[in-house]
Amino acid sequence: MDKDTLQKKYFVQIILEWSSKYKRDFEWRKNRNPYRIFVAELLLKRTTSKAATRVFHEFITKYPDIFALADADIDGLKLIIKPIGLYEQRSKGLVRAARCLVNTFKGEFPRSKDQLLSIPHVGEYTAGCILSFGMGIPSPVVDSNVQRVLSRVFCSSVGDKPSIDSTIKLAQTLIPKGRHVDFNYALIDFGAVVCTYRGCYGDTCPLKDICDIYFMLKNHNE
Repeated sequence: MDKDTLQKKYFVQIILEWSSKYKRDFEWRKNRNPYRIFVAELLLKRTTSKAATRVFHEFITKYPDIFALADADIDGLKLIIKPIGLYEQRSKGLVRAARCLVNTFKGEFPRSKDQLLSIPHVGEYTAGCILSFGMGIPSPVVDSNVQRVLSRVFCSSVGDKPSIDSTIKLAQTLIPKGRHVDFNYALIDFGAVVCTYRGCYGDTCPLKDICDIYFMLKNHNE
């Protein structure tokens, strides 16, 4: 087995082991379906998980399915999501996307990434979440946290500032058979908790033995 293959193998193993102890628990990760994942991801845009948690339950109770959201009164919707900010753009975006799903796809979330990407306010990351978490279809899920983790660990092969397309391709090669949901959540959590934008854990990071950027920085400082 070559070096790159071994690095990928141990990366997946370490990430899953870490997640088994430290994975985060959010309401949208329970009783998953495409609609709940769709709502969660649109609420999470440009805010924190802690903030989205405050409004998710009330939102789902008030608008339990895509048809209820498509018929939502904008002012009532604004009141629910006001605590997380950007409520004008967010409320209009949610209703616009919901109406597209109802009018174009008869209220069913399409199982094709290309079709999901045709829905307003659904990008690569949200489409990946809907497929993997909501539909059980293996798909890479790459947000800024995941991109940071992968660009640091696999810096030698993808560079320190890889494009989103190259990062998605790398993530696709890492997805373990039968465990795409566990793996994708693990990657998101690891980037949010350990391998953060503020810096990495260095000598205490569980990935240090296979992390390219860790070795580069260590050699530079010696």
